Amino acid sequence: LLTANGHTPTQQVPRAFDIDPTGRFLYAAGLETGRLASYAIDQASGTLTPLDVYTVGAGPMWVLVTPGG
Repeated sequence: LLTANGHTPTQQVPRAFDIDPTGRFLYAAGLETGRLASYAIDQASGTLTPLDVYTVGAGPMWVLVTPGG
């Protein structure tokens, strides 16, 4: 059962997101900004800490994190 524990600002029109296979990082792509935001996931609370933002190009449609990638 999921329970919301807060809100974290991200890129405009977050189109897609993915969590890495270890469950330690979340990535969110902004359709309007063409950027990918990265966050560390606190393993105890699930809260997100903003890390870096990467330019990925116009209109990102999905995020795919692969093991070892």
